[in-house]
Amino acid sequence: MRAIDLRVPALAGLAVLLLAFAPGAKAADTDIQFAAGTGEPAGNSPALPYSDDHYEGPNAEQKLNKLSRDLANPVMQDGVAAMVEQIGESMLDLPVGQFATAIERARPGTVRRHIDDDTTVADLAGRDADDLPRALGQGTRQMMAMLSAFAGAFATMAPQFEQMGRDLDRSMRDIRAPRD
Repeated sequence: MRAIDLRVPALAGLAVLLLAFAPGAKAADTDIQFAAGTGEPAGNSPALPYSDDHYEGPNAEQKLNKLSRDLANPVMQDGVAAMVEQIGESMLDLPVGQFATAIERARPGTVRRHIDDDTTVADLAGRDADDLPRALGQGTRQMMAMLSAFAGAFATMAPQFEQMGRDLDRSMRDIRAPRD
């Protein structure tokens, strides 16, 4: 029996969770809100997010530096790691035997060996499954430290990105301006 390697999907899922719930990464803080199905900014505002007359609040460098500090905070890392460990333990306890039986009934020959109805994900994952939640928690801490470093690096580049946005905004205004 081959053990299931959950590291890559679990870390990818965790990255999405971290980005979604990271302090300062709330939808209300964004400059553009898209109207569903239109591909256009809500309110059809012609202003780009970095235009001088539109952008308000802390600049990107400050936000990225705060995100970097939050991700490097050991208390934050421990809290997220504990959550990931709990989710991992819960996932391992999920019964999959009845699901496998239903799949086999619907499409005979799909399940290659008989799986008892009380079989869990941990049973299928094998003997290393008990260590998986702890390993995911440790990986979470490492990933948050790496994301902190990335956010810090992007913070140093933020002024150049903001200037590039302003330059692009001016260029777009020049392109749209009527020519005499």
